[in-house]
Amino acid sequence: MNNIDDPNGEIALCTLSALNLGAIEDLSELEPLADLAVRALDNLLDYQDYPIKSAQLGSMNRRTLGVGVINFANYLAKNGKKYSDGSANNLTHKTFEAIQFYLLKASMNLAKEKGACPLFNETTYSQGILPIDTYKRDLDKICDEPLHMDWETLRSDIKQYGLRNSTLSALMPSETSSQISNATNGIEPPRGLISVKASKDGQLKQVVPDFDQLKDKYELLWNMPNNDGYIQLVGIMQKFIDQAISANTNYDPSRFEGGRVPMQTLLKDLLSVYKLGVKTLYYHNTRDGAKDQFDDLIAVEEEDDGCAGGACKI
Repeated sequence: MNNIDDPNGEIALCTLSALNLGAIEDLSELEPLADLAVRALDNLLDYQDYPIKSAQLGSMNRRTLGVGVINFANYLAKNGKKYSDGSANNLTHKTFEAIQFYLLKASMNLAKEKGACPLFNETTYSQGILPIDTYKRDLDKICDEPLHMDWETLRSDIKQYGLRNSTLSALMPSETSSQISNATNGIEPPRGLISVKASKDGQLKQVVPDFDQLKDKYELLWNMPNNDGYIQLVGIMQKFIDQAISANTNYDPSRFEGGRVPMQTLLKDLLSVYKLGVKTLYYHNTRDGAKDQFDDLIAVEEEDDGCAGGACKI
């Protein structure tokens, strides 16, 4: 039977938004922003048209949302942290703990007002199980940051009132919204301080935010020695994110003997991703060796228009 015609079939949709971390001065600012994002997206579920019944069923029964972030690289630069050396691990832990906590709190408060989503009972949240209960404990070896939020009170409230939305978070590439907001892409390090974004609509030059103040603070992608630090950060994020993360691995063949990336290196990264509990990988990027048009500060990129494992482009 065609799933589209199945009266009980469900098709999942991407209902997404992103928080601009570059605009955050204090983590307490995330609470009203998370509440706004959850309420806006939840209203959108009721407002939009559903040409396919199974898409409507999935949205109405589960009311899934995916709130992510943009401008993470700018956030690290502002705080004097790098992707590659572990210096950002504790900051990332505190930040994404706050994001997920406030998103869940917002959805719980919305459930108080409007009721939990109809299939809330099918979620692990209904059993009082939170992302902080299921992460890979190997993360504790790379980040000793304790939990700072009142998770036990929130756990109790969720069991009592439910959640309006069965999922709340996903980290998507956010290519288009990052351009509109003049932010760095999602959680990714920039390839250059100036990027030339190429798409079917032509080329767009984009300068990293706060160029004059932070140009020496950004860690550029191809200056990173390997994927280790980045994978650690993604693992820390996944401790709190309840859906998937569009996480990329990146390789420069010129750094390896014979200009070929060894299979041992690829397998090591894959095993590290699994060990740290990352749910999905997105792109495997290989530097093509082409010389930049102007200098090493400028990178040419193809516009990402994709979707992966629940973490989709907005």
